[in-house]
Amino acid sequence: MGAPSSARSCLLSGLLLAAALPFQGAAADVACPSAAWLSFGRSCYALLEGTLETLDDTREVCKGNASGADIISINNKEENSFIRSTFCTHWHGPEYISLGMFFDTDENVFKWYDQSKVNFTNWIEEESNEELINTCAVMQTSSGRWKKAACEHLPLTEVLCETSIPYEKKYLPDETAWTTTLVITSTVIVAVSAAFLWYLYQRRVSSGTGCTAYSSTTQVPSSDEVVLVEEENEYTA
Repeated sequence: MGAPSSARSCLLSGLLLAAALPFQGAAADVACPSAAWLSFGRSCYALLEGTLETLDDTREVCKGNASGADIISINNKEENSFIRSTFCTHWHGPEYISLGMFFDTDENVFKWYDQSKVNFTNWIEEESNEELINTCAVMQTSSGRWKKAACEHLPLTEVLCETSIPYEKKYLPDETAWTTTLVITSTVIVAVSAAFLWYLYQRRVSSGTGCTAYSSTTQVPSSDEVVLVEEENEYTA
């Protein structure tokens, strides 16, 4: 019953991964180093082979295949699920894969080699009194669960590497900045145009009122004309 159950689990993981990938990768215009790398979120991942004897060898393999690459670090549940699902559907790698994690005896905490924060773990079990000197971590590829292991006994036939997305189209202004600039520019143009039109309107109104007043004034007869009309009327009478 174990094999069919594992197959169903892989199938479900593959379907969930297929649903998640468009949303993870669509937001950024990304490019992984080569076709051997798969993108998820803001990183690219590759399962690589090499002549590996120590954990330092695995890190050198990663760094030699992509700028900024290092052995895998897993920072959240979604990333852990992606790694597990991809082992089911794509990589078909070993039963266990080394993680880029080690126990720092000076600070008494686990750390990632790439110096990212340890804000997520997925241990198979926790042992309160276990000896952690020279301790690293591995992932069980079928379950996605983590296990502590001696650093000198890590599985090193293959190494899972991760690198940040090499580049994005950052030479173009941000879409939000474009929108904000356009709105501000349009507002200024409209305000200046409205003020100028209002100024012209006020000048025209003032000019029209003066002409009307002058015209009505010129139609009023002078006092001499009124006297002359009255004298003419008396003479006629």
